[in-house]
Amino acid sequence: MLENLRKKSLTKTYHDLNHQISFEQGHARFENTLSLESQKQRLSTEYTDHSFPHTLLGASNKLRLFQFSYQPKHLEWLYAEPEPAIEFNMIYCPMGSFTMGHGDQKDNPPRTETIKRPFLLGETEVTQELYEKVMGKNPSHYKGSQNPIEKIEWLGSISFCNTLSLLQGLDQCYTKNSKSLDFGWDCDFSKNGYRLPTEMEWEYAAKAGTDNLYAGTTHSDQLDNYAVRKSKTYPTKTKLPNEWGFYDMTGNVGEWCWEKYYAPNSAYEAHRVYRGGSFLDEGLSLTKRHAESFDDPKRRAYPYVGFRLCRSVVS
Repeated sequence: MLENLRKKSLTKTYHDLNHQISFEQGHARFENTLSLESQKQRLSTEYTDHSFPHTLLGASNKLRLFQFSYQPKHLEWLYAEPEPAIEFNMIYCPMGSFTMGHGDQKDNPPRTETIKRPFLLGETEVTQELYEKVMGKNPSHYKGSQNPIEKIEWLGSISFCNTLSLLQGLDQCYTKNSKSLDFGWDCDFSKNGYRLPTEMEWEYAAKAGTDNLYAGTTHSDQLDNYAVRKSKTYPTKTKLPNEWGFYDMTGNVGEWCWEKYYAPNSAYEAHRVYRGGSFLDEGLSLTKRHAESFDDPKRRAYPYVGFRLCRSVVS
């Protein structure tokens, strides 16, 4: 399987964006196939401050933000010089079968699973630099631009995915299906936008064609070479990657996944799964499922849980 693995950046140039930007004498005119009235309505609904950070995605998969000021009467955007681009890499994961789970895990027993659609997964966890560039804030407890983002509740992670998709002209994967918080969300895996990985995708990429117990090794005495498991988070890519080039899939911070998890005898009904363990050095096995409540305002953002970006490869 390893010889068939292809690692590549997201190199597609998006010519089919709903909006194009042309630069003329330091100004930009907003061109859109939508009608003027529908465009005004969308902007007034989504951007109440009439400030729209637009993103261009180039061949090197960089996030480059341009700030424009909305002029309602003329539908123009006043161009400002962009800040330096932030580059984030995603690794291609091909279709294939693997043994998911482990005999020691009652809620994740060993069985053969098949990945039927290739996907892209972040080389690293989402960094604080990238999160702050997109969302304009950094709630992390352990500050550091290249440290993984943390203290992000599950709902915050899917909000980031939708926002980044919108900024890059991609389809948003997540839609609300009810007014309640408890699992009132749908994910369309056929969309080309950003999302959280499923547990199957996460474990498939973490094992990387092996039966390793940890990402990069199956030997506990080698774990410090691959996993941050100290008293706090550390910058991503501090340790060695696994066989497919993914960093920190064991340790540093746990990573939110899409799936629900109903914990028995829990005081809270709504839980989501995170994988990979964290710097706390608990449950670092790749097959260990962790669950946290995300509907309790007092306990839904944790300094040991972040997330990693995923995208379906669609034609």
